[in-house]
Amino acid sequence: MNKPETRKANKLQPRLAGAVAAAALLVGGGVGAALLTSPSASAHDQTTSSSARSLAERVQRLENIEEIHQLKARYFRFVDEKKHDELAALFTPDAKLVTDGITWKSPKEFAYTIRDLTGAAPSAHSGAMPEITITGPNTASGIWSMEDILTFPAGPDAPEGHNGYGQYRETYRKVDGRWLIDSVLLTRFWMDPLPAWTPPSSTTPSNTTTPPATTTGK
Repeated sequence: MNKPETRKANKLQPRLAGAVAAAALLVGGGVGAALLTSPSASAHDQTTSSSARSLAERVQRLENIEEIHQLKARYFRFVDEKKHDELAALFTPDAKLVTDGITWKSPKEFAYTIRDLTGAAPSAHSGAMPEITITGPNTASGIWSMEDILTFPAGPDAPEGHNGYGQYRETYRKVDGRWLIDSVLLTRFWMDPLPAWTPPSSTTPSNTTTPPATTTGK
């Protein structure tokens, strides 16, 4: 190699070395970037998945609470509509029931005793201000403020009715996807006596009249 060629080669070597170093830096940087961004993406996916699970759990909790509200509403309605078999079916078979200090052997005994004691006597039961706590995937507890009105048809030796106020403390259990009452503790705080009363046979108030039918021209 002559002197001009030697000088040219000497000039190219630093440039080639710089190009090789730059390529290595790019490759290394790309690998490093991949290593840095991959855990970040994974963490983002985990956060998204966790948020989705949290949202699903909150929605399920609200659905469970609403189903328990509906369960208790049916309890009150079945008592007033004298649907005693349907009332007994709202409980788990081994439910524990204590009302006014009386412990019942089974939901059927509880429901049928109501049937035998009240008969066709009109009643109105209601619950308010529920505090429902979901205690597990298939369990919950609740506290309800309650009021009930019970009167008996007027007549000789008719028992006295009452307007009562108190509190239900209950537990619930989901069985085969359906919430049921698992225990009841009813405590009355106050009872006002009510005289016997026979409801009218018609539901139309006596002081109202049906407006006459009207015709319209064609």
